[in-house]
Formats: sequence, C-alpha cells, structure tokens
Amino acid sequence: MRKMWVCLVVACLTGCDDFDKALNEPGRKTVLAPGGIASVDDVSSVQNATGGGPVSSAANPPPATNPPPVATSASATPADPAAAPAQPAPQPAGPILGRTTKKIVDLAEAKKNPKIVEVDTKVTGSDPLTVSFNAYVSITSRASVLNFKHQMDILKAINDDKYPSFKEAEKLMKQFNIDLAAVPAYQLYGYDAKTGGIVLLEDKAEKIRLYKLNSIPLDETDKKFDTP
Repeated sequence: MRKMWVCLVVACLTGCDDFDKALNEPGRKTVLAPGGIASVDDVSSVQNATGGGPVSSAANPPPATNPPPVATSASATPADPAAAPAQPAPQPAGPILGRTTKKIVDLAEAKKNPKIVEVDTKVTGSDPLTVSFNAYVSITSRASVLNFKHQMDILKAINDDKYPSFKEAEKLMKQFNIDLAAVPAYQLYGYDAKTGGIVLLEDKAEKIRLYKLNSIPLDETDKKFDTP
C-alpha cells in the first residue's frame, strides 16, 4: 500500500512537470503550404464559395473565351479625312454654256455686225455646199445632204448660175429635214449665198455677256470686242 502511494506521488509530480512545460512552450505554428500549392483551408474556402462544386486546378486553367466582336456601323464616318468621299465641285451659276442652238442666218447680213465673226475657216474644197453641210449637220441628216445638194444645183441652174437666196435655202433645208448640229448659245451658222455652203459664226458680244455672267475669264482674242 505504501508503494502504491509513492508511485502515485511520483506520477503526479511528473505530470505536473509536463503540464508546466506545455504551458511555457510557444504556441504551435500553422503549417503553410508551399508557394503555388493551395492549402486545405484554401480548397475548403473555394468549395464553400462555389456551393461545394469542383475546384479547377491552377495548373490547368479553363480556356479563355474570345471577346465578343465590336459592332461596327456601315455608315460610320471614317476617322481619316482623306478616306472621306470627295465633295463635288460647285457648279457655276447662271445659264449653261452648253450646245443649245442651231440658228442659221444670212451671212451677208450677219457680217454687217462687227462683233459677229467667222470662227471656223477649216471647211475648204471645190464644193463648199457638200463639204460644209456634211461638216455641220447632225449625223441623222447626212443621208439627206445629197438630195438637198441636188435640189440646190437645180435651182442654181435655172437662176443664172446663182445659188438660192437665204430664204429659199432655209425653206429647202426644212423640206429635206436638214438638222444642223447644236452649238453654244453665242455661236450660229451663216448661209453663204455665193457658195451655197454654210460657215460657223460667233457673236462676240453675246459670248462676253455670258462669260461675265458666269465669272469665266475672257479669251485674249475676245478682249478687243469688250466694248460698249
């Protein structure tokens, strides 16, 4: 019995010594997982955050999805001004100086006006009637020129070898549907009763008026006609 009490006392003393050591030793440190490896606590946190779903491994991340395409508008204005379409040049104001007239006058009467001049002298040949009419009529009327010339020759033969007057020739042109080519508004045709042909004339006063109205610089050859 005595021995039992001795053993109990020794055991108590030994236990107290271990207990004192446990109290005096520093607290146990938490073991951290090596860098790059998720700890058990980290895994648990992720599972809890995702509702207990599987956690993807850091070594095999999910494939990245392509970003959605940026919507573009076909009507978007290009950033580069050079890429923008060129704007049409402003059109001149006033009457259009296009081919608008087919007027024919008596050449002898027209030449009485010093500002009406002959501008085309390239029509030459032994037969001014045929050459000039073929040069100045429209394409659709060229087939009628031969018949027109034949009638003009008949009238010449019965008129003391003189070609018809302007009034007679003008009437005959209408009869054979002789359609002259259109020329600018300041130009006109002159019938030459001496040759039976026609020439191209230019009314310089009208040309200068139209040029000034449309702010067009005058030709050097026309400036001398720019008088009252």
